[in-house]
Amino acid sequence: MKEGLELLNLLQKHDDHIIEIEITIQEIPVTIKNLEADRDSEKHIIEQVKVQREENVKKREQLEKNILLIKEKIQKYREQMNKSTTNKEYQGFITEIKYEEDRISSIEEDIIQRMLEFDEIMDEIRKRESEFNDIAVEYNNKIKELNSHLDYNKSKVSQETENKAELRNKIPVNLLKIYDNLFLKKAGKAISVVETMFCGICNVKIRPQLLNEIISTDNLFICENCGRILFKQIEDQKKTGS
Repeated sequence: MKEGLELLNLLQKHDDHIIEIEITIQEIPVTIKNLEADRDSEKHIIEQVKVQREENVKKREQLEKNILLIKEKIQKYREQMNKSTTNKEYQGFITEIKYEEDRISSIEEDIIQRMLEFDEIMDEIRKRESEFNDIAVEYNNKIKELNSHLDYNKSKVSQETENKAELRNKIPVNLLKIYDNLFLKKAGKAISVVETMFCGICNVKIRPQLLNEIISTDNLFICENCGRILFKQIEDQKKTGS
């Protein structure tokens, strides 16, 4: 029985380790996803500046179209001016032409201003892209490490599962059945290691008589409170000379 209980305790350690690895395997993709989201949020800032660039270009294009329309209007005024029959009409066209030419000058100044803004926007984009590239390298390296860690843990859990299967073949069927039933009922913790006078899982004090039996024999005992198998790692004080 002693050897069987020791094997059950070893099986519990294998199961604990597998569960621990599986939790890590579940957590890593979540961490990767969060890192990718943080990285991409930095890139979003660049996209916002690029939107400003596109708006600048569209506005300049519209201003240039407005200049063409005004020039067409001026051309028509000139044609009409050449056909004018009175000095009053002639002067009126000159005034209109002057007004439209002033509008062109004002629009051209606006275009120049927007060209200067465009240069500033491009500098900002280049700056932010450089910063993002540095940040992205850090994020990508972390993600790469996590993916490697994920692959390692998947390999590890596969190896641990094989080791566990080999161990189960060594355990008596009756003990294995008890362990498996408790494993399902007790959320994966079928074995409670007793190192003191308390149950290692529920921490309830073990009756003195039961504790003596656990120490002095190699029989299978169940915790009277939590119902788990008690595995002793506590020695008989009389045997140790204490």
